Amino acid sequence: MQLKVLKLELFYNSAATRMFQHDKYYLSPFPAETAEHFSRRLLAWLCLYELQPALAVQQAKGPDLYLLDQHQHYQLWCQVDAPNDKLLQKATHQSDQVLLMLDTQSLIRFLNNHRNQSNVQVCEIPDDTVAQCLSMLKAGMQWSVWRDEQQLQITDGEQMLELNTPKLATGLH
Repeated sequence: MQLKVLKLELFYNSAATRMFQHDKYYLSPFPAETAEHFSRRLLAWLCLYELQPALAVQQAKGPDLYLLDQHQHYQLWCQVDAPNDKLLQKATHQSDQVLLMLDTQSLIRFLNNHRNQSNVQVCEIPDDTVAQCLSMLKAGMQWSVWRDEQQLQITDGEQMLELNTPKLATGLH
């Protein structure tokens, strides 16, 4: 990615939870992070926005997004790339819930190679949605997000994309 810092003015609206937010964020991709990976992280963050997840600030052997409780225990560990077996084991042992938000091919490979684990949830961020998000990325962005149940509509005033959000376990806050 060419951009080092992106300014996002976000209007987030959800009638179901009566959340109507207007915030400004300064977001930075990881060094050497691809635009596609950054877009998936951004879309995952918007799906989980009401939980106020933290975005990882560096690419490491940890989650892309996460929620910690008051004891610094992971309540939610979210990855946008399929983790290797060692990282998956670490995530399932250190977190109450693991959420993998994968592209179509990674989702299929992951489901074919891993047994169902009770605290792992896998969902898809379609490639065409990532491509739409990529076309909306620029240094200064103004996005409006409308959440309706498990559906997000995201617009920059010129383009609109839709994304299904994961249904998470209760007890996350």
